[in-house]
Amino acid sequence: MLAMDADKAKELAAQRSLEFIEDGMVVGMGSGTTATHFIKLLGERVKQGLKVRGIASSKASEDLAVSLSIPVTDFHECPEIDVAIDGADELTHQLELIKGGGGALLREKIVASASKRFIIVADSRKLVNKLGKFPLPVEVIQMASPLVAAKLQKLGLRTTVRKAASGAEYITDEGNLILDCEGGEIEDPYKLADSIRQIVGVVEHGLFLDMANVALIAGDSEITELIR
Repeated sequence: MLAMDADKAKELAAQRSLEFIEDGMVVGMGSGTTATHFIKLLGERVKQGLKVRGIASSKASEDLAVSLSIPVTDFHECPEIDVAIDGADELTHQLELIKGGGGALLREKIVASASKRFIIVADSRKLVNKLGKFPLPVEVIQMASPLVAAKLQKLGLRTTVRKAASGAEYITDEGNLILDCEGGEIEDPYKLADSIRQIVGVVEHGLFLDMANVALIAGDSEITELIR
């Protein structure tokens, strides 16, 4: 699939996800290229009269929603989200996910965890038999970064501190660093997730397990719906 085709596929999957949005809903808005398609399409529906409120998983997504006149709220006003729509860097047929390539994994997981339904939109390139080809992001407290990196290496993961386009260390919306971890295919994502979570200094990891309810996968000619 060519890059242009992949972008079109993401847009088609995002268009399909609008079928899950109803008047009066609180909508979780993800981050990244696929979520950007969704937010733009949602903005068009809002201009046509759809009444929703959105909770964004990143500052960039919130700014985009505001620019499109989508009413934005927060968990103080709305402690529960009806439907959240987001992309994924990698997913399996069992809807195990790796997310965080865009640097917003902590807020993305908070939004997903607060949602009655969490729907993934992606193009078919993201679908794999086992997670692990895409580096696993781990968000860490800056002070603890070298300590966490050493313990991740003991788990068989090679770590790299993520850099911004400027060459400086990438800083998340919450002021943390991201360690991108490579170790090949993940045989037991649940065991790995538990091991990473036990490391002091880890804020969150990019394994999203037992969270997604539906995935809309856009291929060359059709949308495939996977359900957990």
